[in-house]
Amino acid sequence: MSADSSSPRLVVKELRDSGMSTEGEKLRLVIIGGARGGMSAAVRARRLNENASIIVIERASYISYTNSFVPFTLGGVIERDTLIAVQTPAGLSARFNLDVRVCTELVSISRERHSITVRCRKTDTIYDLPYDKMILAQGAEPALCPIADIKKDNVFPLQTLADLQTIRSFVVKNDCREVVILGGAFAGLRAVESLYSFGLRVSVIEAGDRLCPEFDPDFANMIQKELLKKGVGIYLGLQCQTIAETKADLCCVELSDGSSLSADLVVLAMEPKPRVRHAKNAGLYVRKGIVVNAFMQTSDLDIYAVGSVAEVMNSISHKSQVSSMSGTSNRQGRLAADHICKHATAYPGTCGTHVYHVFHLTGAITGLSVSELKQIGYDPQYVTIHQPDHAGYFPSSQQLTLRVAFERASGVLLGAQVVGHSGVDGRIDVLATAMQAGMTVFDLEHLELSYMPQYGSMKDPVNLAGSVGSNLLRGDLHIVHPQSLQGHLHEWQIIDVRSAEHFAQGHLLLARNIPIDSLRPRLGEIEKDRPVLVYSRVGYHGYLAYRILVQSGYRAVNLDGGFKLFTDGGYQPELAVK
Repeated sequence: MSADSSSPRLVVKELRDSGMSTEGEKLRLVIIGGARGGMSAAVRARRLNENASIIVIERASYISYTNSFVPFTLGGVIERDTLIAVQTPAGLSARFNLDVRVCTELVSISRERHSITVRCRKTDTIYDLPYDKMILAQGAEPALCPIADIKKDNVFPLQTLADLQTIRSFVVKNDCREVVILGGAFAGLRAVESLYSFGLRVSVIEAGDRLCPEFDPDFANMIQKELLKKGVGIYLGLQCQTIAETKADLCCVELSDGSSLSADLVVLAMEPKPRVRHAKNAGLYVRKGIVVNAFMQTSDLDIYAVGSVAEVMNSISHKSQVSSMSGTSNRQGRLAADHICKHATAYPGTCGTHVYHVFHLTGAITGLSVSELKQIGYDPQYVTIHQPDHAGYFPSSQQLTLRVAFERASGVLLGAQVVGHSGVDGRIDVLATAMQAGMTVFDLEHLELSYMPQYGSMKDPVNLAGSVGSNLLRGDLHIVHPQSLQGHLHEWQIIDVRSAEHFAQGHLLLARNIPIDSLRPRLGEIEKDRPVLVYSRVGYHGYLAYRILVQSGYRAVNLDGGFKLFTDGGYQPELAVK
């Protein structure tokens, strides 16, 4: 749901618009942070106000880069010099008349004097800068490992280009073989493939019950299985207690269950924390991040915050959160500059669209997972489908798995997840667009999407998800989800409608095999006074069986996602026979 720019939803309701600068004024704009959000704000402000004084303060020696590229640089996919050379202070000065001061850090903010104190790290010179408006875009900083006796020589964060160079030098100099990554969310998984491609044996320690916590557990399990195929060690539900040095100069990572791992180095990849120290010291309203309104203003209306430091509204849950996505930071920077330069546009909130890539598998999500929706009080309906990423008869076609969640009454979209080898990004972008437009699962059924055999199917996975969801809401289908099977298998007559060959390779406990093409003549084998659970490999033949059964007087349900979701999603293995 989008915010109405004429009546924006404020994260902090007491904040009000204090007025904007006039085009042509000699505005003094100071921006703290020269990465995604900061540089987006700077160049947008220049396009809207040619006469403004625009100063950008950046602690690092380079600007206009994104931390998300750093792991790829470690793995050699992107050259470090290419990353740094995207923009230079001289180039930005020539093109946009920006005063970009690298190797300069914020020391303090004086809101009363409308001034900041900064320090040049090269010369150790400290000086003050006055401002009329200021934008805080310092981003996030590595989360510190909560261990008192940490051995720092072999322990590194992986967030900045400086971190990258330090790790690369250490690995080469010490002929490293094994690495332990602390953190299995977005930051940790970005590091896995790069460190693996660098020739290291990788282990990941995650305190939660799964990697990729934004996803539902079954979708996260699909990503975990891809890592396990490559020999990546995964340790879930465990915390690092200590990191000690062994006699062989290795790190000994001791875990909360009493076990330990040896490694040449440890990489800290817990989710980074917003840099809010200076904002707190200045008395700005800070929770997880710096709280802002729909125009990116903080509790001091002359100070704005964008990117990973800003706490904004989630457009689905309507709760505040911090978003570290590059595109989000870029758009927020633009909106802050718009408001400062009298082109006010309200920020509609974030829906959390992002994508993971691990080896040959891609996972993407938009909106909220079913797990998250339930945690905040929703009772969503959802369906899971498997469909080729393009026409099955065309070479290289591979199946992807897609889930959409929606409101039971209206069908309004609340979230979507996709996992597959290709075509994932395009589908999640379609679903993100549909969700932000307030569309329903009924609308997905009739979306007109491009089709060529090498790119898609005549019924695209998005269309298919819409059809299944629409059938559900119209009453043409009833389903049961795999997690509901535990303790209830005995309540149904369970019919597996796959071939006898597939049935022999594995099936649900208590299941009988009646292949779909034999179902009609064998209906007499099924009791009418007991409900029936039918399933197939991916769900489609199960749906056909469901329609035959209900029109023949049976009470039936189809297994959502079929036997494939049950096995790929890591559901109760004791409920299956192999």
